[in-house]
Amino acid sequence: MQWSARTSRGLVRPDNEDAWMVQAFSERVWLAMVADGIGGCEAGEVASSLAIKHCGEFILANYEKHMPQELLFKAIRYGNRKVLHAAAETGNVGMGTTLTAALVLEDESKIHIGHVGDSRAYLISRGQIRQITEDHSLAGELVRNGTITEEAAMRHPARNALTAALGTEMSVPIAIYEENLSPGDVVVLCTDGLTGLVNSKEIGEMTSMVGRKEVAQRFVDTANQRGGYDNVTVVLLWPDIEGAACG
Repeated sequence: MQWSARTSRGLVRPDNEDAWMVQAFSERVWLAMVADGIGGCEAGEVASSLAIKHCGEFILANYEKHMPQELLFKAIRYGNRKVLHAAAETGNVGMGTTLTAALVLEDESKIHIGHVGDSRAYLISRGQIRQITEDHSLAGELVRNGTITEEAAMRHPARNALTAALGTEMSVPIAIYEENLSPGDVVVLCTDGLTGLVNSKEIGEMTSMVGRKEVAQRFVDTANQRGGYDNVTVVLLWPDIEGAACG
């Protein structure tokens, strides 16, 4: 699998509270994650890094013991406990993080995704982009019930109001998704520093028009050119899929 990633503090925030990881478990099995910390005063940076670290370690240690979706669920639950524990130890009660984790199984032409918060996973297939994950945010709920459009959500006062995040409570709603992969598909994981300034259609178009080595940086540059109000992180995956996916 080929992949590319970029992260930026942006132009306004004093620190970069995003974190990301791409790791191969074998030649054909990959894990990719993005996280967007909340809490300020370095608490968000700690939360996102802890979530990535502990979820990754859990998956690596237990990969052969669980089915992919169960593995992601338990890994994110484990990461949540670790962030909660760190918040209690440091007194950072408001510390938390989003997390979107993708497990790519190339031999099975599958991707499994575990998700909490408003970072996103997109699938670009046959020239069409589709958001896999649902935003755990007030603005996301308004989009889902038809009250506002995606474009309006990008400017909505509640766009950053999360309804779920790791480290905020003992039990968090963990969404699990499964998608078939076809040859030529692209997976995009990103934080809301990108999606707050670059819409889904533009993400799909840029991924198709810009070379693989340049596209991640193009996303970051575009977000910063439009204000860079938040940290921005993007991970692009080009799974090596042979033949047609099932289903």
